[in-house]
Amino acid sequence: MRENLSAKDFLVEPDIRRAESLPASAFTDGEFLELELRTIFAKTWLLVPEQDISGKDPTSFTGFLKSSGSRSPFTLLGKPFFLQRGQRAQLYCFPNVCTHAWHPLVNSPTTGGAIVCPQHGRQFDVEGRFLSQTGFGSLENFPRESDHLRTLQVAEWGPFIFTALDHPLAPFHEFVQSVQQSIPGINLSNLRRHRLDAEVRIVEGNWKQHVWNYMDNYHIRFVHKGPGGLADAIDQSTYKTELYKYSSLQWVYAHNPEYGFDPRLLAPRFQDPKNLDRRVFALWWFVFPNLTLNFYPWGLSVNIYSPIPGQPDNTQFHWYQYAINEEMFHQRNKTWLSEQVDDEDIEAISLVSKGARSGYAPRGRFAPEEEAGPHWFHRLAYETIFEDQTTPR
Repeated sequence: MRENLSAKDFLVEPDIRRAESLPASAFTDGEFLELELRTIFAKTWLLVPEQDISGKDPTSFTGFLKSSGSRSPFTLLGKPFFLQRGQRAQLYCFPNVCTHAWHPLVNSPTTGGAIVCPQHGRQFDVEGRFLSQTGFGSLENFPRESDHLRTLQVAEWGPFIFTALDHPLAPFHEFVQSVQQSIPGINLSNLRRHRLDAEVRIVEGNWKQHVWNYMDNYHIRFVHKGPGGLADAIDQSTYKTELYKYSSLQWVYAHNPEYGFDPRLLAPRFQDPKNLDRRVFALWWFVFPNLTLNFYPWGLSVNIYSPIPGQPDNTQFHWYQYAINEEMFHQRNKTWLSEQVDDEDIEAISLVSKGARSGYAPRGRFAPEEEAGPHWFHRLAYETIFEDQTTPR
C-alpha cells in the first residue's frame, strides 16, 4: 500500500520559510491512516490507556498491576494486549492472542497462576513462555519461538505505563527526559487520579488535527478569546515554545500570579530574573506522536489523541485528571478553564475537519515566528513515515 503514496506529495520542507503543511488527504484518507499505523505508531512509545478495574483496586489500573502475578487486558489502536506483572516485579506486555488458535488469553483483571487459554487450555508462564498443552507432547521441533508469546517493550514512569508495538525510534527516556527535567519538584508517583465523566469519547477530526491545534498558540487569541477566556488568564506576551527531538513544550506566565505555579515545583529556568513575582500558568508538554501532559498548579491533565483504524475523520480522545493540590483541583474549571478550553478546542477542530473534507483545502504555509510548533510536528510526522533519518532538522 505504501507504494501508492508518494513521499513527494506529502513533503514538509525542513525550512519553515518554504514549508507547506501536510495536504488535506493526510487527514482524511484511510490509506494514509493505515500507513501511519504501520510507521508512526509502530515506531514510538504509546501510553497504555487507563482501564476500568472496578472491584479490583480502589486506586487505579496501574495500582492494581503493582501486585506480583497481576494481569489485565487492554486495547490499543484496535488491537488486543495484556499486561502481566512477573514474579520479580518486572512488567510484561503481550498480545492478547493465544499462539495456538488465536483465542484471547486474558478476559478480565486477575492475579496469580499461569496464563491459561480459555479455549483449549494452552498454558504460558508469566514471562510468556509456553508451558504445556494436552496433545502436543510428541511433536518434533516444538515449542517453536512462535509458540511463545511475543514480548513488547514496556516502560513505567510514575503512574504511567508505555509500550512500543515494534522497534521504537529511540529509548523511552529520550521521549520524556525533557519533561522530567522541567518538573523537579513534582513526584509523578504522588499524583492522585480522579475519575471523571467522559474520560474516553469519540470526537470529530483526524488525530493530527488535534495535535496541530494543540501545538498552535496562534488560535488562543481567537478560539479562547476574552472576556473570560484563556487569552485573559495568561500573559500572551510571554508565551514560549520549546522544541526537542521527540517532545515540545509550550509555557506562559499567568496574568494573575496567584494562579501560577509554586516556583519550587519547576526548574529554576522558568523564573523571570527581572520579575521574580511572575508565576508560570501551565506547562503544556506534547510527547510524539499523540500524548499531551498538561501540568498546572492543581495537577496534571493527560490527553491521548488516538487514531481509530478505518476512521481517519474521527479520534478517540482520552482525558485523565490527576491532582497535586486537592483544593486547587476542584477550582480547575473556574480558574484554569479546563473544561471550557477543551470544549472550545473540540468545536474548532470539528469545523476544521469539515474544511479538510470539503475538497477546497489547499496546503497552507507556516508563519515562522508563530507556528514553529505546528511545522515541527508536520515535519516529524512526515519524516517518521517516509524517511529513515527521523531527527528533525
